[in-house]
Amino acid sequence: MKFNYILVLASSIALSFASCKKVEGPGGTSSITGTLTGKILQGSSGTPKAEVTHVIVTHANGVDGSILDNSDYFLLNTPTGGVNYYVWYENTNFPGQDPGLAGRTGIKVTYSNNESNVTIATNTTAAIQSMAGTDFSVWQSGDVLTITNLAIGEVADADEVNTPFIVDVATQGKSATSSAALSEEVPIADERVYLIFGEEDFYGESVRTDENGRFQFKGLTRGDYRVYALSVDTLSSTEGMVRSEAVVSITEKKQVIDAGQLSIIK
Repeated sequence: MKFNYILVLASSIALSFASCKKVEGPGGTSSITGTLTGKILQGSSGTPKAEVTHVIVTHANGVDGSILDNSDYFLLNTPTGGVNYYVWYENTNFPGQDPGLAGRTGIKVTYSNNESNVTIATNTTAAIQSMAGTDFSVWQSGDVLTITNLAIGEVADADEVNTPFIVDVATQGKSATSSAALSEEVPIADERVYLIFGEEDFYGESVRTDENGRFQFKGLTRGDYRVYALSVDTLSSTEGMVRSEAVVSITEKKQVIDAGQLSIIK
């Protein structure tokens, strides 16, 4: 009986240690740094395209600890000379404040804490179609929105800003010109870099580069990570997007890992 008690106790301790094992992601003391450089694609001989953006209304109901807060917003843009927007959220239980971004038109979406991701996505679709239906078409599949610019041309990429949503550009907008050329390789400022935790399929964090093309992800636990930026695929006739990616591992606390240099074409 005593032996059985000790065995059960030892098993419980082992299980406790196993359950406390941290996985890749936030909550640690380490960081990943790197530099983004690239060449600018000046002009294009291909077909002009409208920008297409995917917005995943993820964790909007507080799942996994990420919560949509009052006055959170994301950005939507149109080609030069058009109207730019911010889509902001107001909780029906705790009225928020319009961010009032200068030079942009606000689109308000109301929500409550007990609503699902799909419901909030549906309300977001309706609000965009109502306020910006002349600039965007919106197609919804569950909690994923596909937002297409109705005007063709280069567009500043959409940005999730402080929402818990995932915002990705599916098709880069572009205008047609008669020739194409690449600039010299230079540091790429104000470009988004993404971080994937472990074997996840989608990125968990993103940051923008500084004026020297440097980026940093902070507060990470030990484990494996993938860092990437999106680059124009010049080998494809459709000029889609591909990843410039680096794989790094954090093995200690308070460790700073240099992911090296990522290089893109944009």
